[in-house]
Amino acid sequence: MKFLAAIVAAVAVAVVASAQQIQINNPTEGSIWNTGAQGYISWTGNCASQGLASHSVEIQLVNGPSSAVRFVADLGKLDCSGPTTSISIPVPNNVTSGSYSLRIQTSPQPSYSTSFQINNPASPVSTTGTPTTTGDVPTHTNQPSAGNALSASLVTLFSCAVAAFQFVL
Repeated sequence: MKFLAAIVAAVAVAVVASAQQIQINNPTEGSIWNTGAQGYISWTGNCASQGLASHSVEIQLVNGPSSAVRFVADLGKLDCSGPTTSISIPVPNNVTSGSYSLRIQTSPQPSYSTSFQINNPASPVSTTGTPTTTGDVPTHTNQPSAGNALSASLVTLFSCAVAAFQFVL
């Protein structure tokens, strides 16, 4: 009976851990945003659990490899005070055509979208790999993903199950 209670507790901990992650569903890889138009962002997960529930969290446009993500522009804010799970934001005109990601400044770690394309007819694709606009270089480059959240949940579940099994013995 104690073993069953320990397993139930482990599953509850794993569910809570994954519920606190924001997973950005849109834009997806293959999405194309056009400068001057609206970009659509949607997510699942508990935005309100990401720190200051009654406040907004920053949406940033970033580019570069995952080992050296570079800030490009602030795009707006996500309202974490209610049940909203999508937003449309203006795509800035001052970025070059190329591959970008979104970084949502959630706490304790930011959430990232998959890479998507921005098309700016007035500006050719940047081939140098340098930032497309000026901005701060971030010091934090970890990119949480659904796979990371699932891994952490499974490790937590397995650890609790082993501990419960040892407790029974």
